[in-house]
Amino acid sequence: IDEKWFYRTTQTQNYYLAPDEEDPERTTQSKNFIEKVVFLAAVARPRFDGDGNMTFSGKIGIFPFTFIEAAKKSSANRPVGTLVTKVLPSVTKEVSHGYLVNKVLPAIKEKWPPEEHGTPIYIQQDNA
Repeated sequence: IDEKWFYRTTQTQNYYLAPDEEDPERTTQSKNFIEKVVFLAAVARPRFDGDGNMTFSGKIGIFPFTFIEAAKKSSANRPVGTLVTKVLPSVTKEVSHGYLVNKVLPAIKEKWPPEEHGTPIYIQQDNA
């Protein structure tokens, strides 16, 4: 498993548009305060049968560190109470542990090849 940070958008954006297309709408308030989102990705070694056919792709899942809450105030874009996806302010040891136990391990159990049930699974993390 590994974590990767992404910016939601870039400071400057170049578009090549057709004459009848409108400019895409930017959803950040200022280009100087662009949010970062962290994702947790889990992969494994792909498995093949004796004929070389892939039996397990190795893709476990990608999990964003976000949460959903109701909007507290009304704005021009949405009324009060609308569900809004927000970025977690920080990824602490407890948050990382919760994602590992509540999201990664159930995904591994669901997607792991049935012929390897009962064998030990080692989860390797980087030094983040």
